[in-house]
Amino acid sequence: MKKVLTIAAAVTFLFACNENQEKTNEQPCLTMGKSAVIFYSQTGTTALVARELAKQTRAELVELQMTTPYPSTYDSTVSAVRIERENKSWPALQKARFDLSKFDTLYVGYPVMFGTFAPPLYTFLDSNELSGKYLVPFCTYGSGGRKSSSRELASLASNARSLLSFGISKRRVLSPNTDLTKEIRNFLNLVRAGIQEEERLASFGDSQELSGKDSSVFASAVKEYAYLNLQPIRVAKDSAGTGFLFSCRMRAFGAEENVTVQVFKSLSENGEAELIAVEK
Repeated sequence: MKKVLTIAAAVTFLFACNENQEKTNEQPCLTMGKSAVIFYSQTGTTALVARELAKQTRAELVELQMTTPYPSTYDSTVSAVRIERENKSWPALQKARFDLSKFDTLYVGYPVMFGTFAPPLYTFLDSNELSGKYLVPFCTYGSGGRKSSSRELASLASNARSLLSFGISKRRVLSPNTDLTKEIRNFLNLVRAGIQEEERLASFGDSQELSGKDSSVFASAVKEYAYLNLQPIRVAKDSAGTGFLFSCRMRAFGAEENVTVQVFKSLSENGEAELIAVEK
């Protein structure tokens, strides 16, 4: 598998690389310049990620707040968002337009809703000029949506330079077993190295048929996601033996789709298999 720079090499080279360093022959990294973390958070989960990103990048923190917040119940919020998407009528923000001229890099965060970013982000994108900026999407979700939402964000902000995106489930953000600081630090190392999406998965081997152990790992990881109706077909594993990429068929909302399910399972026999994301 071809790759310009492996993820392991990127992490090794970039531990000493910070947001304000110039690119040098000895320390290859993107010069990110002055940064802002701009985010919408409905329940506070995305805000936790945003604050950690801002802390590590020394960025200015900007929260997008709706003029009229979504209802407090899940079903009512789903109904409101569905109507907004069907009508392409995006919610008003308390402040929608910002002076972004002083920023070189924008970390833009949101919860995933209906497979893409939350509607308040459309209002922000319609109201601001992002041309020439580095754009780093980050999101929280129930089961997935990082790749699909970041693709749409890149298409709507086509004059910006979209970089690698970060995504993490709400379950993992709130878990005491998750080291969010470390995960974001590792992600930022990849961003500064200029790693692209296809290189991010370079540590996974070729796809192969499922073994009995693979099937058990999958079943354990998705046991609380029965509503997705996931059927594993093949699997690729990383060199450490802890990462799994399952090629699956999903029939969650009537239509059958091909998806990739990423799972982490520690080498310990007692370690729980953990669903990382479901991506189209």
